[in-house]
Amino acid sequence: MAAEGTTTATVVLRCFDGAEVAVPAELARRRSGLVAAAAATGERVVDVPGNVHGPVVAQVAAYWEGRAAAAAADGAAFDAAFLAGLRHDALVDLIHAAHHLGDTALFDIFRPRRA
Repeated sequence: MAAEGTTTATVVLRCFDGAEVAVPAELARRRSGLVAAAAATGERVVDVPGNVHGPVVAQVAAYWEGRAAAAAADGAAFDAAFLAGLRHDALVDLIHAAHHLGDTALFDIFRPRRA
């Protein structure tokens, strides 16, 4: 529980299906070009374009938080574990969300690796 008087600033990602996903503002600004642009204007609620569903945005937010925690350890292992077992449809949804949120780092984990 946070001490009295201290709160973590959040930004709300509002999806077309009405779902709202609260994300720590600093984390969202670092990960999402869309949120960073909206934060520059002082917006606390950001509409996610492109018909991205709420559960997918929630999954992206969970990825952001987990990846931030794993950054000090092994980010590549976290990425592999996060993607392991996801069905094709879920992967496509994540790519779609990464594109519309402007998260190039998430989008890049789907790019083929060159030897």
